[in-house]
Amino acid sequence: MRTRWLALLAPFVCHLAACKGQGLKPGESYAAQPAPPPSAPANGSHLKPEEVLAFVNPQNLPTYTGPTGSIEGTITITGDAPPDVPGLDFKKCPAARATYEKLFRVGPTQSGGARALADALVAVTGYGSFFIPERKPVRSVTFENCALDARTIDMTIGQRLEVGSKDELLFAPILAQAQTPALMLASKNTDPVGLYPPRPGYYTLIDRMELSYLRADVYTMLQPLHTVTTLDGHYRIDGIPVGNVTVNTRLARIRKEASRAVQVDANTVQTVDLTLDFKAATDVPNEPVIKRSSMPIP
Repeated sequence: MRTRWLALLAPFVCHLAACKGQGLKPGESYAAQPAPPPSAPANGSHLKPEEVLAFVNPQNLPTYTGPTGSIEGTITITGDAPPDVPGLDFKKCPAARATYEKLFRVGPTQSGGARALADALVAVTGYGSFFIPERKPVRSVTFENCALDARTIDMTIGQRLEVGSKDELLFAPILAQAQTPALMLASKNTDPVGLYPPRPGYYTLIDRMELSYLRADVYTMLQPLHTVTTLDGHYRIDGIPVGNVTVNTRLARIRKEASRAVQVDANTVQTVDLTLDFKAATDVPNEPVIKRSSMPIP
């Protein structure tokens, strides 16, 4: 399973794609097929177009233009409740406690006792040798009520990560494992701060000022078939090439993963639910030492 995730963060043979859509329910069909994706990926980063292509399509594979389907579902977690994270200071911003106090966030309890799992990374792997480029140059996140809107951020290499704010409070978001030539401040009175992962990999978004609790796991992928679960554990990925694929989920804070093989049919929505299990005595990892020169894969 770990090898599959590493394949999404480093050059590999099978390239995946997403064409985000809204409103379909399981069993419904698209009214019309989306237009074929462009042959070059969107690029909102500091990288040159040829540098992005060298990461995402080094073998010059053909662009996928065939039929697609969708996968959606709910990621849940069983076992122990998430413990408190020690040593966090919420005096400056008490509203952040609801987002960051626990090791991970859970939502409503589902039938059978499992709880909805927020902030879980979900990605599709394992179809043919095609290239489907990222279509959005920007991945946006928002800081509001002293917290980011997600504790896991998924993006594709070549995208720019824009961190905007709706709060008066100033903070300075950075990617801990990437060089930051200038410290940029974000608030409701400033433009979003642009962050630029230099290569595929895992990064940690933190605040360089006073918000010691602020942290998000940032996955910079080679392909756009990925998303993150909402507070109710729901996810949806559109634009998946038809055929046999694997749906994978991962929660970095407890280093747990799950996957399931599924057949994707044209113009339909498959439901795939996955469950992780958490044991507080054994599954709580030590907090990683964040170094600007390192790029750990949790």
